Amino acid sequence: MAERMLAARLHGPGDLRLEEVPVPEPGPGEVVIRVERALTCGTDVKIFRRGRHPALGPLPSPFGHEVAGEVVAVGEGVTDFRPGMRVVAANSAPCGSCRMCQRGEFSLCPHLTFFFGAFAQYARIPAPIVRVNLYPIPDSLPAAAAALAEPLACALRGVEAAEIRPGETVLVLGGGALGLMLAHLAQLRGARVALADPHPERREAARSIGVDLLLDPRDALAAKLEEAFGERPDVVIEAVGRVEAWEAAAELARPGGRVILFGGCPVGTRASFDTARLHYQELTLRGVFHHHPRFVRAALSLLRAGRVPVDLLISGELPLTRLWEAFERMERRQGFKFAIDPWSDG
Repeated sequence: MAERMLAARLHGPGDLRLEEVPVPEPGPGEVVIRVERALTCGTDVKIFRRGRHPALGPLPSPFGHEVAGEVVAVGEGVTDFRPGMRVVAANSAPCGSCRMCQRGEFSLCPHLTFFFGAFAQYARIPAPIVRVNLYPIPDSLPAAAAALAEPLACALRGVEAAEIRPGETVLVLGGGALGLMLAHLAQLRGARVALADPHPERREAARSIGVDLLLDPRDALAAKLEEAFGERPDVVIEAVGRVEAWEAAAELARPGGRVILFGGCPVGTRASFDTARLHYQELTLRGVFHHHPRFVRAALSLLRAGRVPVDLLISGELPLTRLWEAFERMERRQGFKFAIDPWSDG
């Protein structure tokens, strides 16, 4: 293993640098992997532009959190992994012992350990993640597909929280990568699915996975949904992360409907809802954040079984030296996620 490597490190808002740094060594319970592929994420773009994230450590910070690769070194006490094994790492691990964890509310663990550092040639996986959220992957599963396990786990949790039943109707607001995952998973649960997004290319992507109804949110959504479904949807899943989408989601659900507020808004954002409608029409509004280890395992099972439209969600492959291009293309809606190869020359 080399002594130095290339790694992307965030120094501040819009200040992401590709630097030569020492290859990390594993501490007790840790694992170092040779990164095969890392995936870009909408959250990466937000962090890049804002220069901060609640889970990000002091700047300059390693960057990227969706990763798969090959184990090259293990720390003291690691027995379940050995050099040569291909693995995928989730981006966090709960402590397992606090009150939240004892209740099974793992995403609310106040001691969550997060991983950043996927956009590099080697990555050190923290011991808590090695213990509960690092998984072997078969040679038949490409690294880029395996790295989808983390965002797919978030989508699985959102769909489970919605309690979708066969034959129900579901509206997904937002046609980004996670919106498409949510729509696809709702279909797997037997729902009729509508998806609203203002960008024609995203609606076409949703069409390719068989979404029943495609909508432009600038149109009269309520009327179109009632015309197509006979009433407003049983479930509305917001996957945009903007206050106006949160507010629209609550307006579009049928009486007695469930609303999943999935997209994260900036800290300090306030949304307004019609209290009479919430009360007299008995709406359920639920925020859903992050994932639990069991959802990561479930996501891997779906990926191994080929039940996820990987080729649709991953729009292309770029070398680490062109990471900035991936972010720019995502901001221009010219792709969903990009697989970053840290070993390619271009």
